[in-house]
Amino acid sequence: MRPMQTRQMMRQFRSIGGEPTGRAVHRGRRVRVNQWEEGLLFRHGRLETVLGPGPHRRWASGFTLRAVDMRPWVVLVPAQEVPTSDGVSVKVTVAGQARVTDATTYVTATRDAEEALYLAVQVALRELVTTTTVEDLLTNRGDLGGRLVAGVHGLEALGLALDQLEVKDIILPGEFKRAQTEVLVARAQGTAALERARGETAALRALANAARMAADSPALMQLRLLQQLEASSGHTVVIGIPPLGVGAPPPSAVPPEATTPAEGVSRPRPKRAPA
Repeated sequence: MRPMQTRQMMRQFRSIGGEPTGRAVHRGRRVRVNQWEEGLLFRHGRLETVLGPGPHRRWASGFTLRAVDMRPWVVLVPAQEVPTSDGVSVKVTVAGQARVTDATTYVTATRDAEEALYLAVQVALRELVTTTTVEDLLTNRGDLGGRLVAGVHGLEALGLALDQLEVKDIILPGEFKRAQTEVLVARAQGTAALERARGETAALRALANAARMAADSPALMQLRLLQQLEASSGHTVVIGIPPLGVGAPPPSAVPPEATTPAEGVSRPRPKRAPA
């Protein structure tokens, strides 16, 4: 590569001399800043001004334009193996959304603001998990995002802001998964047994009520028999009557009647008193 081309490439990307990465602004030529960007205009490595969206032109030399994308982007933290407060090592993945709030601070405060953001989220995640039990992680998973955002510090000094952070996955150890599965199965079996017992109790209660009603009203049994006969067909049913004597009042309940003497039987005469 010829020396002239090397110098042009170095001027274009500004990779040496401590100047920020950007594109050179040639004298009298227009440069454009997009709607979603803010342009930081440097001259000989020193910040001159911040340019808004639109075309711009400079008539002097030595300018470099650094365009900063102000749109939010997705922050992904891959699986981190962290021990909980009760000594169980879990793997946690985090995803969120971040954005640039101050383009000047974002460029000048640190060499790599996004790497610093990643480190801050990673530290906050470890601090959160190490002070939380496994049960709390699983039961209060919806609240972990807010607690994680509150635990990330120092973003204002980077010119960044976190809109949200959410815990995507919580990967438990193999033996803990098996134990948790056994607990869930035992809980489901207990619930099923309880429901079966409730059903049997309700059925027995219904039978007891039916028996009590049939004992109080015998006609209900005949009505139920007629309903069953109406619903079924092809059967022969013989309905009998009570045997003789069944249902007759006992002899003691019959009132005594006057009996007449049989024919040929003489009655004793009453004795007369002496005169």
